[in-house]
Amino acid sequence: MTEDPRAPQMPRRRSVKDKFAQVPPPRGSAPSNPLTETTTTAIGGLDMLSSAYRVAQGGQVVHDQMAAPLAAPLQRLEAAHVIDLEWARSHHLLLLSVEVDADELEALAVSVWEDAGWAGPGMLRLGGVAALQGPWQVDARIRHELGTAADLAQAWVLVCPPTRGPAPTAELMERDEWARAFPSGMPSGVEYRALLGLRRMARRLAGALLIAGSGHVITPDPDSAVNLTVYSPRWVLPDDLLGVLRPDFPTIVDSRDLGQTEPSRPTRREVHRISALVDGRVDLPEEVQRSIEESRRRAASQPQVVDGYALVAPVGNRSQMLLEVRQVAIVPQALRWEAWSNGGVVEYRLRWLPAGGPAVLDAPLTRTARLERLRSATGIEEAAGLVFSVVGGSVLDEDGFLVALDNS
Repeated sequence: MTEDPRAPQMPRRRSVKDKFAQVPPPRGSAPSNPLTETTTTAIGGLDMLSSAYRVAQGGQVVHDQMAAPLAAPLQRLEAAHVIDLEWARSHHLLLLSVEVDADELEALAVSVWEDAGWAGPGMLRLGGVAALQGPWQVDARIRHELGTAADLAQAWVLVCPPTRGPAPTAELMERDEWARAFPSGMPSGVEYRALLGLRRMARRLAGALLIAGSGHVITPDPDSAVNLTVYSPRWVLPDDLLGVLRPDFPTIVDSRDLGQTEPSRPTRREVHRISALVDGRVDLPEEVQRSIEESRRRAASQPQVVDGYALVAPVGNRSQMLLEVRQVAIVPQALRWEAWSNGGVVEYRLRWLPAGGPAVLDAPLTRTARLERLRSATGIEEAAGLVFSVVGGSVLDEDGFLVALDNS
């Protein structure tokens, strides 16, 4: 059986880095998307008068060369030097592979912080007084001294005043990684918010965080980001979305159809009472009868209103996928430049429900559990692609970063 070439193709995930690598030289005609725009301007107010990479409406990255830029070009990066060991130990470090470039780092920073952008050569402003300085080389000797992975040879230093609270309790240190990283005092304020954002970036980029003072290395598992969410201005009814997903997920069901049991058989007395009420043989006050008839007429003339629903389908070998659909008033930071995000936005959230319940997510995963998670992630990504092909909008991962889906 040959595949119909006219059938819609399954969107596939592409990283921001891959998109920038395929930038065509001609000027694009689509409006700019500041989320992924990487400017080379020295004055922030003149960003739109300079060269920029941007993502067009179809998800294509284009190079926009504005005529006669008024701002002098800004060298964003300097030649990377080997980081000093003592300086590295005294600062929080975001450790990455050398394959991660500054454009991708900036795109993720803009997804987290409102005013993120380049403040000077090698200085990526985050939020408030926090910034990333780099990149620095981390050679084999430094990696050995710091106890970091061999493939993380690039470092960005967090420039941020430390703000610490009281020391964590022994009980908290047993179950909280941040407490183990800050045994003398937990971070707070801008420092804590910056570290939370960097941890999200580290998981997306398969990197790690080195914590100043304690030397504790936080290495989030990139494969742990399984859930996806599609945001769109379009609402799709449950039956319509079931029709879209059922060819690839034949056993998907509406959650309202789950757990329904056979209704209990009414007694003879209850049958007589119901029959009498239907036939109008029950003496009711006249105003009550009028109210009942009016309610019946309204119910018959108005369609059923559904303000949220959920679909459930098997994924992997023993897991379930929960697709929750609802309207939301607040959208993630990464969507703030989308024109449609100012109106009614519908959230299609796809979640992994492993066999064994939520406790599986918090426990160390066995090899079998990791394989099950990988298979489930493939199914969830496939379902997100199908939803996206119908409703459009944007797809975000668990950390609020854009996931690029296209039909190529």
